[in-house]
Amino acid sequence: MTKLTEYKGLVLATIEITPSNPEHGDEVEFADASPGGKAAFLMKVKEIETGKFKATYVSPENAARHVELFPKLNKTNKDTVPLFVVHGFNTEPSWHMFNVASKYSRFEEAGLKYYPIPVMWPCDGESEKYMAKYLHDQGDPSQRAGKAMKAMVDAIPNDLFPRKSVLMHSMGNHVVFNGACGVKDETEKVIDKAPDVEFENIYLVAADIPHDVFYEEPWEYENAWMKKEYRQKFFGQKKQKATNMFKTLKVDESGKPIGKIYVVHYKWDKAMVASATPLMNGETRLGAYGHKKDGDDKVRADMKDYIEDYDMYPNILWCGGDDDQKKHSYEFEPATVEFYMSKVIEKPE
Repeated sequence: MTKLTEYKGLVLATIEITPSNPEHGDEVEFADASPGGKAAFLMKVKEIETGKFKATYVSPENAARHVELFPKLNKTNKDTVPLFVVHGFNTEPSWHMFNVASKYSRFEEAGLKYYPIPVMWPCDGESEKYMAKYLHDQGDPSQRAGKAMKAMVDAIPNDLFPRKSVLMHSMGNHVVFNGACGVKDETEKVIDKAPDVEFENIYLVAADIPHDVFYEEPWEYENAWMKKEYRQKFFGQKKQKATNMFKTLKVDESGKPIGKIYVVHYKWDKAMVASATPLMNGETRLGAYGHKKDGDDKVRADMKDYIEDYDMYPNILWCGGDDDQKKHSYEFEPATVEFYMSKVIEKPE
């Protein structure tokens, strides 16, 4: 990817910015290595030195105005819908932002029914100590980011952004499912309260979370022989988290979701294979097998009609070489983008 140093569009970041309490239009700074902070909208992000950036803070109200104006200003699709895109592990936050910019043309080529808005969270993009950094980011950084996202959407009226969908890639699914949808009370019990947000569609792409999260009786690690406490802390209480995520789907007047949760998966995804090993998570991942690995009868009856799998095979084959990355980082491959576009909810009359 050509090195980019500026991103003029809208970004949602859960990275610490300075000053910490800006007013709309204020200039702020952040770094790829910054710890987590409150969720904030930014625009006009520019790299001032390697890994350090300045940007313009945008209030939620003005971010909504940008989202409202964009369909009117672009020449491709006047009904385009914002698609918030949460990145995964081993990705510098700024790299994600610039990656979205470099792949924007693929959304245009597919009709621009969605336009992507990067969502950045604190994550270490260096891979020399892959295992240690994976477990570090899977812990507190990702969970704090999820809580910050929930806090932001809870504070914003839904009619401020009336139409929107969300896409999570890899560990970004963990950020949202186990973080934003897994906020706990003082007894460590996941609260029965979904993030106060309404998404038309939810895309779980190469999801680095357990494969059984939408089961009627998911495994809760009662008989786990390794890392039992860790797994229960970060991945447990799956059913309540799934309920909370499901409640973020926008519903019609009868209370039924107007869209779906789409699970985009690939059996030979090298990252999902590695993630399932005992050294890492010891549990098959949703991003490898989809949501009904053990049969359709295992899936919760109340969700069954609103979850749909999309197998990336044969769009991605074992290719090796420079294309090896595509076996996991396929979220912006043409076939994947076209799939997203095919599921956009038509604009109501």
